[in-house]
Amino acid sequence: MYNITSVPQVNLNNRTFPVDVGCIVGGSSAVNAQGFQRGTKRDYNNCTDFLTHQLTFPVPIYQALREYTGVEVPIDHSVGVLGLSWTPRSMEPISFNRSYSRSGHYDGLNRDNYHLITATRVERVVFKGKTADGVEISPRWPVEEHEGKGKSKDKGKGHNKGNGKRVIKARKEVILSAGAIHTPQILQLSGVGPASLLKKAKIPVVVDLPGVGANLQDHAYEPLLQFNCLYPIVYPYLRGDTNTHPGTTPPPHPEVNTTIPPNSDFIYGPGLLLMIGLPVISPARYQTLSATYLAQSPGQFFPPDTHPTIIAGYAQQQRLYAAGMLDKNFAFSATGLGGLPVAAPQLMHGLSRGTVTLNLSSPLSEPIVDYRFASNPLDLEIVAENLKFFRRFFTGPDSTLKQYVNLTLGETQPGPGYESDERLKDWLRDNLVPSVYHPSGTAAKMPREWGGVVSEGLEVYGVKRLSVIDTSIFPTIVGAATSMTVYAAAEKVCFFFP
Repeated sequence: MYNITSVPQVNLNNRTFPVDVGCIVGGSSAVNAQGFQRGTKRDYNNCTDFLTHQLTFPVPIYQALREYTGVEVPIDHSVGVLGLSWTPRSMEPISFNRSYSRSGHYDGLNRDNYHLITATRVERVVFKGKTADGVEISPRWPVEEHEGKGKSKDKGKGHNKGNGKRVIKARKEVILSAGAIHTPQILQLSGVGPASLLKKAKIPVVVDLPGVGANLQDHAYEPLLQFNCLYPIVYPYLRGDTNTHPGTTPPPHPEVNTTIPPNSDFIYGPGLLLMIGLPVISPARYQTLSATYLAQSPGQFFPPDTHPTIIAGYAQQQRLYAAGMLDKNFAFSATGLGGLPVAAPQLMHGLSRGTVTLNLSSPLSEPIVDYRFASNPLDLEIVAENLKFFRRFFTGPDSTLKQYVNLTLGETQPGPGYESDERLKDWLRDNLVPSVYHPSGTAAKMPREWGGVVSEGLEVYGVKRLSVIDTSIFPTIVGAATSMTVYAAAEKVCFFFP
C-alpha cells in the first residue's frame, strides 16, 4: 500500500484515516476484498446525465451463475431491483486464487510493444505547448538500490535525465490510469488543474481546470451494529458449511457471537449482500430527507473559495441524488450478511464532496486527501437512519430472526444509551470510517462548465493527446464495489475507441 493518511476530519472529531491504495502490479485489484458487483440501473443512468456512452456490459458475465444452493436470492442486484442478492468473488473458481487485473490481463501476455516498468513512479506528463509529449518517470528508491527492488520488463526506452529520471516519449497519446488519488496529483504536477493551486506550488500552468482533484467521493463504512446471541445460527448454507461450499474453510460456530467480524461470514461464507434504498431504510423520513437536500443551496457546504464550476456540477448531482432518495432501487446502504447477528453497512451515496490536492510544502510527496465527510450534515442523518433500520431488522416486531437465534442478551454495539438520533450521531462521529477504499470522481467526465476534467472521448480538456481512464472519471460514485465498473469502462473504451 502507498503510505497516505487523510487530513483530520473535522466532522468526525478530527480523526485521520489511512488512504489505502494498492502499490503493486495490478493496483488495488490485487489487495481489495474481491467483491464483484455491478451498480444499479439508476447508477449508470445518473452517469448518462453527464455523458452519452452508458456503461453497459458487453459480455454476459453472470451467464454461468444459474443455481445457488441453500436460499433463493437474485443472483444479481443490478437487474434494477435491490434487496438480498448473491455477490460473487473475483476469484478463480477451481484454484480459489484471486482474479485481478494482473492475472486477467498481463500474465501470459507476450507483446514486444508492451513494457511494464516496476518500482517506478510517474512524476508528470511532459507537454510541448498544449500537447502531451511523454511522461517523466523516476525510481521509487535511490538509483543504486533500484535494480534490487523490482524486476523491470523495461528495455531502457526513453531519455535519461540523470538522478534516475527519464522522459518516455509518446508517439500517439498518453493514457493516465493512476486511480482517483494519484491521477489528480499527476495532472496537477503536470500543470493541469486549478490555477490558484498550481501557482502556489510554483508549477507552470498548462491549463486551468478547477475540477482536477475536486468531487472526491467514497463509500463510508458504518460502525458495527452487534448483538449477543445464545445459540449458533442453524442455517448451514448461511454459515459457509463445507458440505454446501466444498473447498472453503468456514469460521467456527461460537455460542456467543460477539467478536467475529461480519466480513468473515461474507468472504468465507455465502457472499450474501443486502442492498436497500432510502425508502426502505427510513419509510417515515425519506421524503423529508429528499426535500431537505433539494432545498439546500448547492454551494452551502463547500469551502468559500470553491470555484463556481464545481458548484455548478454539484447542483446537477444534487438534482439526481434528491430523486434517487425517493427510489427504493437506488442503493443508499449495502452490507454483507452471513449467519451472525451483526451488520456493518456502508453508505453508498454520500452527499459531501472531498478533495485531492498537492502537498504545497513537498509537491512530489503523497497528495493531501480530505474526504470532508459529513460536511453536509445529512450524511450523518442518513447513516443514523440506517443503523435504526438494522435494529428493526434484527430485533423489531417483524423480524423473523427470533425463530433461529435468541438475541435476548441485547445489543452490544453501540448498546444501551444510544437511542436518540443525536446520541447515534455522536457515536458515529467517534466510529464511522469515511472510506472503504473506493475513491472516485476526481477527474470527472462532465462538461467543463460543471467542473469536468475529461470529455466524452476521455480526453483532458484544454490539451491534446492526454486521456484518463480509471475511477476518477466517474461523475458520481457507483453504488457497488467499484472494480467491476472499472473493468466495464475499460471494455467500453476498447469498443468505442479501438
